[in-house]
Amino acid sequence: MNIIGKWDIAEVKVFSSEGLDLVWRTAAEILADKNSDDYVKQSLQYSYLFTEDGKALLLFPIPADVPKEEIEAAAASGEFRLYDEHTIVLEEKAWKEEKGKFFFSPGTEGENLGEAESPWVEITETPDGIEVMSYRLIRR
Repeated sequence: MNIIGKWDIAEVKVFSSEGLDLVWRTAAEILADKNSDDYVKQSLQYSYLFTEDGKALLLFPIPADVPKEEIEAAAASGEFRLYDEHTIVLEEKAWKEEKGKFFFSPGTEGENLGEAESPWVEITETPDGIEVMSYRLIRR
């Protein structure tokens, strides 16, 4: 498996409408559901870019109606970082390959029942792409 490149969100693990169970829902299902949270719908526009140097960039498209001058001014002031003229880098995280497996660092550390937890979560392969935490991604 090669994870280098840009990946789009195809499915999200969300709470079911019947209870507290987590279920996978496709992007299309979420967008069509008037009861889905706006922040979940907005997150479907994100892309992940895994680079050869171990960076995992979370990218967000700039809305088409934002004037170019406003984008350039905000980027110059440090308000956000541009990936290209149409895309913002929301976050920069890390990924690594170890013993044939891929891992993502969401930037969280902590412990569970007094035991230190690894800051790395495994990236697993799916039939159509990869799974990272609560997202199933497909290659763009």
